[in-house]
Amino acid sequence: MFGGDALVDVDLDDPTPDTGGTAVTNLDEYSDTARRGRLTASEIMVLEMVEVDDASYTRSRSLLLMNAEQKDDSKAVKRYLDQLMVLPENTYDSVLLSKEATWYVNTKRYQTALDKADKAERYWARIPSPLVFQTKADIYECQAASWQGLFYADGEDLDLLEHAITGWETYRRHVLTKNQTEEAKRAEAQIAKLEDVRKRLE
Repeated sequence: MFGGDALVDVDLDDPTPDTGGTAVTNLDEYSDTARRGRLTASEIMVLEMVEVDDASYTRSRSLLLMNAEQKDDSKAVKRYLDQLMVLPENTYDSVLLSKEATWYVNTKRYQTALDKADKAERYWARIPSPLVFQTKADIYECQAASWQGLFYADGEDLDLLEHAITGWETYRRHVLTKNQTEEAKRAEAQIAKLEDVRKRLE
């Protein structure tokens, strides 16, 4: 994403909350394979057969999503995100929302991406502690890229331009808290590009 740099994958392999279903399918054996993007066709079929009323439904789709992400299969990523969002509780999951935002940025649907990222930010307090930093990084990056995409589509709206610059500055500050210098440099490059545009428009 953003010039070929994909967002770092977030580990979705965490315990699935009880959805009130009557069945619970044990999916532990698929975890490592899904994380490597090496699920076989038969394993994918088994995971896809987990019904929505099964308490392991979210985990099954999360494993399928991880596998699709590792294989850079955009269509499958969207399919499994859509299936995850069938459950109301998942529509407020910041990790999943940030992944939706990433997908929409990558497909240049910037307003939808921004809406998803903003919603993810509103509910970030629900993110499990180990996932907070990366999820917030994904959210900030999607917001910055969405504002930038909206500005490029318009070409003249200085408010969109300012939002884009501010977004990349927020992302840069965040990644530097973990000394992620490569990510910070990428943000700085976008900021410099946008500031140059601002000088020419003023």
